[in-house]
Amino acid sequence: MIGRFANLGQYRELLPGRDLALCLLGGLLALASFLVSGWRQDAGWLAAALALLSFALNGLPVVKEAAAGLMERRINVDELVSLAFVACLIRGEFLTAAGVAFIMKLGALAEGMVSDSARRSIRDLVAVSPEEAVVVRDGRRDTVPVAQVRPGDVVLVGPGERVPVDGVIRSGLSALDESSITGESLPADKQAGDQVFAGSLNHTGVLEIEAARVGEDTVLGRVVRLVEESESHKPEAVRFIDRWATWFTPLVLAVAAAAWAVTGDVDRAIAVLIAGCPCALIMAAPTATVAAVGRLSRAGILVKGGRHLEAAAAVDAVLFDKTGTLTVGRPRVDEIVPMDAVPEQEVLTCAACVEDGCSHPLALAVLRAAHYARIAWARASDVAHEIGAGVRGMLGQSLVEVGGASFAGGETALPAPMRLCLEKIRERGATPLVVYRDRRPLGVIGVSDTPRPTAASAVAALRRAGIDRVAVLSGDHERAARNVAAAVGISEVHAGLRPEDKLAVLSAMRGQGRRVMFVGDGINDAPALARADVGVAMGGAGTDVALQSADVVLARDDIAALPFLLRLSRRMLTVVKVNAFLGVFFNAAAMLGGGLGLLSPLGAAVAHNAGSILVVLSAASLAFARDADAAGVAPTAGLG
Repeated sequence: MIGRFANLGQYRELLPGRDLALCLLGGLLALASFLVSGWRQDAGWLAAALALLSFALNGLPVVKEAAAGLMERRINVDELVSLAFVACLIRGEFLTAAGVAFIMKLGALAEGMVSDSARRSIRDLVAVSPEEAVVVRDGRRDTVPVAQVRPGDVVLVGPGERVPVDGVIRSGLSALDESSITGESLPADKQAGDQVFAGSLNHTGVLEIEAARVGEDTVLGRVVRLVEESESHKPEAVRFIDRWATWFTPLVLAVAAAAWAVTGDVDRAIAVLIAGCPCALIMAAPTATVAAVGRLSRAGILVKGGRHLEAAAAVDAVLFDKTGTLTVGRPRVDEIVPMDAVPEQEVLTCAACVEDGCSHPLALAVLRAAHYARIAWARASDVAHEIGAGVRGMLGQSLVEVGGASFAGGETALPAPMRLCLEKIRERGATPLVVYRDRRPLGVIGVSDTPRPTAASAVAALRRAGIDRVAVLSGDHERAARNVAAAVGISEVHAGLRPEDKLAVLSAMRGQGRRVMFVGDGINDAPALARADVGVAMGGAGTDVALQSADVVLARDDIAALPFLLRLSRRMLTVVKVNAFLGVFFNAAAMLGGGLGLLSPLGAAVAHNAGSILVVLSAASLAFARDADAAGVAPTAGLG
């Protein structure tokens, strides 16, 4: 029944209740035919009619699919079962045809229901997305379908309700359950200015949320789309199986013809045709891929497809960006050292003017400090970012620049007191930002960040998982990078790197035969994310840049999920290989049994479906995978 059921993407189109009812009705008609033929010898016409009606319900759709495949000149292994049906009908074995059709369809429905468990995460995600939203317009509250909400609209969410859009809280304070997106089971406290995501459950307060993304553009919509699209990005092992399976039909036909020619028994040829349908071989691999991708999505790990999981399984080196990856990503300004008689407030104001609109963690730290200092600033004009170095813009008639000491003129051009200040800031592991106005230094802003609480345990878990090379690639200065690396248990550090330098280090490792995973924030690290064998972005809960540049996105912004990603990717490949072996074994054994006359056509149908269900169960088990050793990843986190 491969033509109808091998494509997992078609499961949503099936109506299990209706299909099962028709299948069982066909089975009852076949049973009635058997009873009538045994009860009254003179009612053969009635038994035949009942058998043909049963076949029409369960077997005719398969024949139609096979015919459609031939018309479109595509390989469709429904042809094997269809030939068996035709042979039975020509010989007048209507009850055999009806019985085989019933067993095959019942088995296919069972395969579908088992395999569908791998896609249950999609239904669960869709279920948590509200269909309506309360929109505040001109002081009025209107309940409208979510599809009618537009970016910029203000949405009201009360206690016990789910957030219908991605957006920013304008007012209110509450605790939100974001497990549908991040896999984190504990509620997160949210207040004005914080981001929220569609599908999150509001526990306590009333929130006014300004919509930013709606429908398929939300993080929730993207998660669903990633899981659905995972089938089209098959691992190489799966593509190999697909290519090999196209040769299977001619092989089975040859074996069936040989069985008929040698024994003269058409039933043996029919049994070979039925047993040879490689449902298990073709279905198990894509089912394993979707099950693994769905399981990872429930843990807050968004994978763009099976081929990236296959690449992750081979990884033996992991490279980390520092800021926002190994660190919490919320650095704070802890020191402002002005030059001469320049006020501290002026240094901070100039920095905020050019950093306004920049999403880099260091820029956000400057803006937060200016906000807390109650400074009013205007955004600079003609702002230009030099990735990995700094930012410059025009403030009135003055050129203002903010960045590392080497950004505008170099450290040697700075006065001696400022160079001494830079050294002191670096010695304590903080990052110095030099503020210039018209090429003259105004002062230094010291910004510090702290390592993520789970970073050290995650690095240790990666080493236990067989990753023998872990390194830090940072644009920050040597002292700050080494302090963070030492805190999380990493000894190899490459500091002071621009994006092209990170790319060079990564390419050198790949040139040594390493399979490299790069983990970054998805913004400044886009080139490295694209060049790595596996690019993993700290998603900022699903930023556009992260989803576009990386192969994997950590929706929870926590590298503690990486060991689970590696373990499950390796397990997925093992399941694919085992299922391929089981599929070939069951097909070969059933074909041999049919050819030797040990299996009747009905027996071949039972054996065929038993093998298919077994390998699909093996693949679907990935959807329930647990990994208690993966640091920080709760085995049952998320949906399901």
